[in-house]
Amino acid sequence: MPMTRTPFALAPLALAALLALVAPHAVMAQSEAVAITIAAQPLAQGLTALAQQTRTTLVAAPALLAGKTAPAVSGRLTPRQALDRLLAGSGLVANIDGTAITVQKASDELAGGVTTLREVRVSARREGETEGTGSYTSEAITVGKTAQAMRELPQSVSVLTYQRLADQNITSVGKAAEQAVGITVQDGEDRFEKIYSRGFEIDSIQLDGGAPMSTSSTLYGYATYDLAEYDRVELLRGAAGLLNGTGNPGGAVNLVRKMPTATPQFGVTLSAGSWDNYRTELDASGPLAFDGKVRGRAVVAYEDRGYFFDHAQSKNPLIYGVLEADIGPSAVLTLGAREQHVRAKGTSASVPRYANGADIGLPRSTGLTTDWSFRDIDSKEVFAKLAWRLADRWTLRANATHTEQEGYQKGGFYSGAVALNGQTSVWRGTTTATSNEQRLFDLNLSGAFDMFGRTHELLVGADVQDIASRWRGTAAHGGPVPAGRPVNVFDPDSTPWPEPPTGPWSRDYSPNTQKQYGGYGTLRLEIADRTKLILGARANKFKYNQVYSTLGTNGAWAVNSVTQYSEPTKVTPFGGLVHDFNDTWTGYVSYAEIYRPQANNKAGPAPGTGLEPMRGSNAEVGVKGALLDGRLNAAFALYRIVQDGRAIRDPNYPSSNSAFAGSCCYLAMGKVVSQGFDAEVNGELARGLNLTAGYTYNDNRNKTENAAFSTITPKHLVKLWGTWQLPQAAAWNVGGGATLQSAQSVMGTAAGFNAATGQYNGPSVPYSYKQAGYAVWNAMAEYRFDPHWAVTLNVNNLFDKTYYRTLAGSSGGNFYGEPRNVMVTLRGKF
Repeated sequence: MPMTRTPFALAPLALAALLALVAPHAVMAQSEAVAITIAAQPLAQGLTALAQQTRTTLVAAPALLAGKTAPAVSGRLTPRQALDRLLAGSGLVANIDGTAITVQKASDELAGGVTTLREVRVSARREGETEGTGSYTSEAITVGKTAQAMRELPQSVSVLTYQRLADQNITSVGKAAEQAVGITVQDGEDRFEKIYSRGFEIDSIQLDGGAPMSTSSTLYGYATYDLAEYDRVELLRGAAGLLNGTGNPGGAVNLVRKMPTATPQFGVTLSAGSWDNYRTELDASGPLAFDGKVRGRAVVAYEDRGYFFDHAQSKNPLIYGVLEADIGPSAVLTLGAREQHVRAKGTSASVPRYANGADIGLPRSTGLTTDWSFRDIDSKEVFAKLAWRLADRWTLRANATHTEQEGYQKGGFYSGAVALNGQTSVWRGTTTATSNEQRLFDLNLSGAFDMFGRTHELLVGADVQDIASRWRGTAAHGGPVPAGRPVNVFDPDSTPWPEPPTGPWSRDYSPNTQKQYGGYGTLRLEIADRTKLILGARANKFKYNQVYSTLGTNGAWAVNSVTQYSEPTKVTPFGGLVHDFNDTWTGYVSYAEIYRPQANNKAGPAPGTGLEPMRGSNAEVGVKGALLDGRLNAAFALYRIVQDGRAIRDPNYPSSNSAFAGSCCYLAMGKVVSQGFDAEVNGELARGLNLTAGYTYNDNRNKTENAAFSTITPKHLVKLWGTWQLPQAAAWNVGGGATLQSAQSVMGTAAGFNAATGQYNGPSVPYSYKQAGYAVWNAMAEYRFDPHWAVTLNVNNLFDKTYYRTLAGSSGGNFYGEPRNVMVTLRGKF
């Protein structure tokens, strides 16, 4: 039965929280970047101008300011950034407490310009937090369990900050990854993108650096992640076994949630764009009780949108709430929840090709689905975090998340390539129900200690991933599709398909469980004044269990396939060496491993047993720089990934498979090598000029078959984006960028059409096709009316390039990139 479409259950709670969090007379958040224009003048007048423009109160003795001058300051800055520029070289310091700016004389030590080690960070902002900074880079990243500077992590990492996400109007994880350096994104029929790094799919996501949450389709987890909930997106490229336990050696994604603020703030975002795309966000945060020791935040987002292809629409509401409490002088407890829904019409967005792979040339608006087909997904999440400072340099952290996803869809879609003899695709469809429940827990202790006259750092921890999922499906709607029910892909409305009845469940994957337990540790040894040796390892245990049952003609259920797979404890090492050449540049080398179980690829004889896992490693050497006082980060890296033990067919046994439940028989002998070069520059290049630029070269080979491994991964990939606040018109901020990539290709075989059966079960037809390199350009312009309101125009695919964002087989799975589209967004911050 379909799941009940209940009202948005958390809406009253969220609205109440929004009202509670917004003060009657809201003030500007002191962490929020605003347009500031101050001319060079006496310091007293410059500070007064700043106080007026930020609606703060200035507290300063006139004698302190007498005879001092301030430089011109303009740009999109936080009050703290503007203060630092005004007071540079004056021998004065300032504190911001709520709405008051207090200026006082610096201590002799501070005035003397003593340099602070970059490892020591003192800030009212959470480490790595990007909201309100106006920056395209972050002072710290948290993908490695604890906060550390970019230069301290000997691997390639990209960060899409709060400001970057807003400037490009990015609201989904897939769109964010599409803009990240070195990342390739591919669409799926379920409209949830797949993320690839260095030729390998990333199939898990961290939340606040916690235990990995699986996004693998074999576990039927189809939750979307609306970025209204998150401060930033961190993407690590390269093996991440220390973080994720099992998986591919391509990388890791870390989503960092928005947290409550110490001062009241409220934001509203209203957007409207092409194809009836409408979106609203409300975001309120601030202290709630006990003199600010209890803080809260609530976010409500609602998206109602159409698409550039026919017969498709979706409505996507989200509610997110979080409470944070100081439960002692050294401990902070965080509790939160999210509820998100997807109500989508239409269950196919791709197009087929001719059987030999030749392009049919269908219009981009072609929607090969039906008006009655739909997909509903409900996703719920609760989480808790504890940060407890046990001693001056030691902190205990706990991070627990519980997610539940339920999906129900009635599919109406096409099947099969268009034959050269004129036979077109046929309508197909089925009804499915899915569920996925994940329990994730991470506990770690980190700190620093002195030994042999030097300071060293230690991280030890353990995490758990416990997943239970289920998939149920009906037989094809109306039974086997007859030859008389084709779909004219050139004019699908001319061959309509009336909604068929929904039959009983006939296939059931239950139970379908996965568990992994891991213990990990990292030791950072300061072996010289500017050199650190990093040694780490993870011990991981993995279990997988799946039972596939089918409904017989006698009405009784029978077990069709059983997969029980338990992997003994595996150890994945990590090692690195980091050397500071000077205060700006750091060099590094690193080696990381990961392994990936192959439970559903089985060793002979039939019915088979789970194959040995694949092992993957990433060796990397590079340099990183923190330029312009840390406002601009640069990174350059050479890498080589080797993955051994991939499943290849065993010629000693006949092949067999049970649909999505395991195949036999295989040997763990395949080998893949992926190597290349990454370059990235990210941050504030000059006042008012934010820039991100990256280039990736990747060459990957399947050594076993002496052929390319991932043909959808371009050899050359360039991503550019920048914004410029016009110096003579500070209210205007303009930007633009592009994604440029070299060719992609696909080859394989697809089942041919069998006229006798009316189905695609005829002889296989080989296909091969290539998409030449292309460039997609985007642009934006923002006008700020005052410190509170701004309107932004985003234009994507500025020159209306026609291209395939996703390549797949000739029988389907090929997705056009979006045509030129616009979005107008009004943002208010209070």
